[in-house]
Amino acid sequence: MQTLLPTVIEAGELARSFFRNVAAERKTDQTLVTAADRAVEAFLTPRLSALLPGARILGEEFGATGATDAEYTLTLDPIDGTAAFVSGLPTWCIALGLLRRGVPVGGVTYLPMTGETYLADEDVAQWNGRSLARPAGAAGEGDLFMLTHSEYHRGEARRFPGKIRSLGSTAYHMALVARGAAVAAILGRPRLWDVAAGAAMLRAIGGELRYRSGAAADLRALLGGERAPDQLVAAAPGMIDEILTLVGPTP
Repeated sequence: MQTLLPTVIEAGELARSFFRNVAAERKTDQTLVTAADRAVEAFLTPRLSALLPGARILGEEFGATGATDAEYTLTLDPIDGTAAFVSGLPTWCIALGLLRRGVPVGGVTYLPMTGETYLADEDVAQWNGRSLARPAGAAGEGDLFMLTHSEYHRGEARRFPGKIRSLGSTAYHMALVARGAAVAAILGRPRLWDVAAGAAMLRAIGGELRYRSGAAADLRALLGGERAPDQLVAAAPGMIDEILTLVGPTP
């Protein structure tokens, strides 16, 4: 994944050129899109194809290219956190995920406005070039916090005893869990390009990704670009069962 990073950073500069200078539109699913989303994906797709020949590329804006039975699928979210982008907030990112036969094995999450880079490659995870260890239990020395999507804090998440925050980007939320800054993240019902990079990072540091029901999250079911059938929960190593008791369906 390291070989992809210069291209992603170059795409980040393209995205920055639109920041605070672009209008939002609504797609048919009512999610936001901008000219920046389309420009970044159009920039990255041919370059990534050249860097990873033979890989299928699944992008949020323009769909899939490459063979459906390819061993590798590279997912592309050109701007994860478009609402934050449109609002002029810096918590959006470019997210790439690499899956081998549906299993996440690599990822890049890059925040152009802050310069943060999260990289996963098999069993290695890095934040700004620094290796991430496998944290155990609650994160950090400050207040315990969990990340959620914009609506979930109104529901069962209120049972969580710590602080609840929403920064607007699924990929960034997952990166913060992998980094140990947050103990968990409730991800809503995302699509594969939202979670593949974060899933690879969680896998590298021993974290877990499950559905709110407790069922294992098999990302192979999302390879066609489908929305996840239930809320997904990302948790730090050893924390998933405890988190699910707090945010899972009320008995």
